Amino acid sequence: MFLLPFHVIGCSHQHNDMDAVGRLRVVPAELPAQLLALRALGIPAVLVSTCHRTELYWWGDHDPAVWFGALLSEHGVSDVRLEHKHADLAVRHLFAVAAGMCSVRFGEPEILGQVRRAWSTSHKAGATSPMIDCVFRHAVDAARHMRAAIGTPASDSLGMRVRDALHELVKARVHVPIGYDASAPLHVLLVGAGEAARSVVLALREGREVGAPVIRVTSRTDSRAESLANAHGAAHVLWREREQAMSTSDVVIFAAHSTTPIVTAVQACALLREREAPTIWIDLGVPSNVGSGAELPASVQYVDLEGLAMYAGETLHAADVAARATIALQRELARFAGVINRRQLGARLALLEQRAVVAARAALESHTLSAGTESSAEQAADVMVRRVTRLLLRELTALSA
Repeated sequence: MFLLPFHVIGCSHQHNDMDAVGRLRVVPAELPAQLLALRALGIPAVLVSTCHRTELYWWGDHDPAVWFGALLSEHGVSDVRLEHKHADLAVRHLFAVAAGMCSVRFGEPEILGQVRRAWSTSHKAGATSPMIDCVFRHAVDAARHMRAAIGTPASDSLGMRVRDALHELVKARVHVPIGYDASAPLHVLLVGAGEAARSVVLALREGREVGAPVIRVTSRTDSRAESLANAHGAAHVLWREREQAMSTSDVVIFAAHSTTPIVTAVQACALLREREAPTIWIDLGVPSNVGSGAELPASVQYVDLEGLAMYAGETLHAADVAARATIALQRELARFAGVINRRQLGARLALLEQRAVVAARAALESHTLSAGTESSAEQAADVMVRRVTRLLLRELTALSA
């Protein structure tokens, strides 16, 4: 699909002993020094290192095999099988890793956060480049889209699984205070406005198992939340008013992309101090949007991505899940290829414009010198058009080759 100087070298649990791979892990405190050593060699890179894989992704024509070998020796690891992938195969591998398709447990959610943190660490250390940032940015977005499409770990779409879980949670509610109207519509607050949030809104609007919930949407980017709410008949809550909305909602569904918790257990206790009615918090964040879920008030029934699996309906066979994931992966790769092609075409057109200006000026000067002062504007324009047209035809032929 695209030939990019993007590469990966590494080892993982898929082809090696788990103990050896675990020993190779580079702890976060060591990452900046390792990455800057690579950058000093002219290699912009991101090092993804977990208990199950250590992989170096880099951009350019360099070969960091010697550096990676030194890393193996430093950690006392030998006799491991290293994998090398290049160009579109390396991009495909990164997308699949970020979406959990290469994890010990298919669809495992934590890896997306690990990939994003590895990229963030490299970027903050000044060890990346604009193009490698572009690849990782699209990999993270692709993984989010894929998880929303195939579910986590996967049976229905993520939104449908949230809807089914909510139905079961509402039916099983206990400790309802006296005077609480269980038949009233659920007031649902959705925190986030990305693909996961969109999937949830669609599922809640289509389903009837939990009645007709009153849905409100909030996000750190108010315009995105307002757009999502308007598109699906929901209400928009300003981000600065989110805490009040959390305290009055029967259900809060967290689906924001954040490296730090949206709300901590301490904040939750303060928000819900006056609330007697039960509330359900469903956390879809990777990493979690809610800090210390086990320490939330007793009135909160908290469900994270792992707990969501308990409420799955009919489970798909492993082959069906893999097939659905592969289709989603191909779709995201095609989307990325379109972005790269447009980016490359834009750069090519800018260069072509410069060359056309040079060709036009040269044609005008040449015609003026040969024709003397009697040269007309019409003749000069004709010469310029012919020369620039020939240049364009050569470029178009090269692009279509």
